[in-house]
Amino acid sequence: MLFGNGKTETKAKQRYYRLEGVPFFLLSPEDRDMKMKELSTLLSQAEHGYIYISRKPDTYEFEGTKFPIISSSFQLVTEKEMDLETAEPPERPKIKKERAKYLETDQGFARVLVSYRYSVRIMEGALGRIDFKSINPELFELVIQFQKIPQTSVRNYLNSLEVKRMKMTRYGNLSVQIEEMLTSGYQLKKDLDEEAADPLKFRFLFVVHAKTFQELESLTRELVKNAQENGILLDVPCCAQAELYNFSNNVGYRISSNVSLAKFYPLVGFNLVEPNGIFLGTDDKGAPIATNPYLAINGRQNPHWAITGTAGAGKTTTGAVLIDRLRKAHDKIYIIVIDPMSNYNRFFANEADLNITFRDGDYIGLDPVALASEGIVSSGDIADFLIESYGIPLELRGILASQLEQNKSLKELRDNLEDLASKKFATEYRKLENFLLNMTSGADKFVFMGTPPSLKGKKFIILGLQTEDTRKKRLAATMLMLYAYSLINKLPRDVEKLILIDEAHFLFEYQSVAKIIAIIYRTARALRTSMITMTQLIQHYNMNNYAKEAWQLADNKLILKQEREAVNDLASLAHLSEEEIDYILKSTRGRGILRTGAITTHVRIQLTEEEKQRWRTE
Repeated sequence: MLFGNGKTETKAKQRYYRLEGVPFFLLSPEDRDMKMKELSTLLSQAEHGYIYISRKPDTYEFEGTKFPIISSSFQLVTEKEMDLETAEPPERPKIKKERAKYLETDQGFARVLVSYRYSVRIMEGALGRIDFKSINPELFELVIQFQKIPQTSVRNYLNSLEVKRMKMTRYGNLSVQIEEMLTSGYQLKKDLDEEAADPLKFRFLFVVHAKTFQELESLTRELVKNAQENGILLDVPCCAQAELYNFSNNVGYRISSNVSLAKFYPLVGFNLVEPNGIFLGTDDKGAPIATNPYLAINGRQNPHWAITGTAGAGKTTTGAVLIDRLRKAHDKIYIIVIDPMSNYNRFFANEADLNITFRDGDYIGLDPVALASEGIVSSGDIADFLIESYGIPLELRGILASQLEQNKSLKELRDNLEDLASKKFATEYRKLENFLLNMTSGADKFVFMGTPPSLKGKKFIILGLQTEDTRKKRLAATMLMLYAYSLINKLPRDVEKLILIDEAHFLFEYQSVAKIIAIIYRTARALRTSMITMTQLIQHYNMNNYAKEAWQLADNKLILKQEREAVNDLASLAHLSEEEIDYILKSTRGRGILRTGAITTHVRIQLTEEEKQRWRTE
């Protein structure tokens, strides 16, 4: 293979090394700098060769279903011996016939484009930003060829640029192209003087593949446009397509440094495939995302989730994906869903072991006194919940907490309070009795009175509510959550479990309930239980300190589309950058940002056509 200096390389001398793709655009500024420095060092050590990147359509199989993904490969090819994992040479379509500006291959058609000019302001990761997967090329290849060159020749080149600038300035005909060369020359001089950089000769080759010539033309137009938007101008050289396809010929070389070249950062894309993971979808480059929240890997310490997305963002559907795919991949898992909107009752109508929708007038039979007596949640926390729900004066909290500890049921508590209130000097007991009468009279009695559903022996339970009464939603959802957690505590600790609460904003707005949720987030990890709360807006996780604690305790966070008023919370609570916030505000259904442990990545939730029909919320 002929490289820039006229030297011929034989394939026997070339070594192929595997490189890792990263979710570059979701890294912190500090981590981005670190990745660019690593690439800069790699270029310097290799001295001569190329980085080869390929992207092509592929499939990911999960439990017998095949999902479309884009498979990416990253390699360093060089003569130098490197301390990297070795790889096999890529299998590329073979040339059958060369045309002036394209090739016929044994798999269709191909065209090589060369970068010949660059904007003076290149965004970090410009090569990684180029994306035209919506057109779905048969294969896309990107080649970054580089060769270290002597500093003396570069210094002479920079001096010649300065001489040229002075001459052209004298005659007043400084062209835009010369201005761009001067700007890049100043940057190169700065790299050499201040960064101790190595000068490089480099070029970028883009190769697109298609089944038909018409598709090839369409792909070319899209690539040229996309590259230009990212500051890279492309050309289709005539009569050198075969040479360029084999990475030879001298067309398009420019001079830069390893430091500046690394800023184009092309190694973008991240396969997140964990052992026994459930397939969620793909990142923005089409790479698969399959996570197992119960594994303590990738910096993840607990299996909890916080999911937020405005109406129509795909939040509830994503919950269905988690439930359904966890059941398929983890056959022993216990799942309890609490759904104030009763969507999941419909989604899994014929699959749940217990599927109940409570309507206005149905007695649910959830006794907070009985739950407090079990010790799952402290009597003090139940007391705070009742105080906030019924406006009980704080001076009665001590008596209420004491009575909750002494009684085993709401009926027993009511009878004891009535007995105590009849005695002399029992004003406080009488006041408390009057407040708690609301629990057994009026609409609230349907939540607290009656016989609760039996959850024993059921592995998949859906407890839904069908009511327009927001107070009932809050009271019932809170009690159903406590009832579910009571069951979780009685199950074997080594068995995986999940509690999902949809429309959790009904609960977070009450501090006493948010506190109970935070307690469950804190303690459920020891029970091998995943706690999932889902809210419409990220602001709901910032309603009070306990809601914020629940957000912080969740090691899996999924942020789907948000409204403009969420900007401050996206910055302060989720710590998103301006670019990430803009992505979330403009997201379409099922697209968002996933943080799982130490990893942050874009995600597009993928559903089959059957799932789309089953889990339609509109």
